[in-house]
Amino acid sequence: MLRRLLLMVGLLIAGLLFTGAPAFGAPPVTETTTLKNLVETFVDVIPDPVCSDEGPLYTITTTTNLIEHTTTFDDGRVHATFTQTGTFVAVPLEDPTLPSYTGKVTIWGGFNANGATVNGTFTFNLHATGSDGSTLRTNQVDHFNVRPDGTVNEFFHCH
Repeated sequence: MLRRLLLMVGLLIAGLLFTGAPAFGAPPVTETTTLKNLVETFVDVIPDPVCSDEGPLYTITTTTNLIEHTTTFDDGRVHATFTQTGTFVAVPLEDPTLPSYTGKVTIWGGFNANGATVNGTFTFNLHATGSDGSTLRTNQVDHFNVRPDGTVNEFFHCH
């Protein structure tokens, strides 16, 4: 009888441990990075409302604030997001007759992975005024997901 009782208690404890295992797992690791007045300079085309990769090159200097959050779980799942926002100056690289631009830029991204699938969404918003009085405004959304079978679905929208 005692043996049977010990066996039942042992099975009950084992059942509780296995059923409750996720509750006893380590908490996720969360990291946050904040950067203020981040200055970056690079050469690129000015994004336009039709999102053409063609166009004259500009030297672009951004001054932004950036915040990144990443959460990593014991089972390998990852969730990450960032927001970068600030101002920029764009000066024509080769043709000084083109207007220079000043404006505001915001970039946001989110990413998730769980071992079977991966997805991410990114947005890019820009509003600028040219030295000639012209204005530029562009909004872009890019999304992708990788399915468990390895196939990729993605879309890009610009307006």
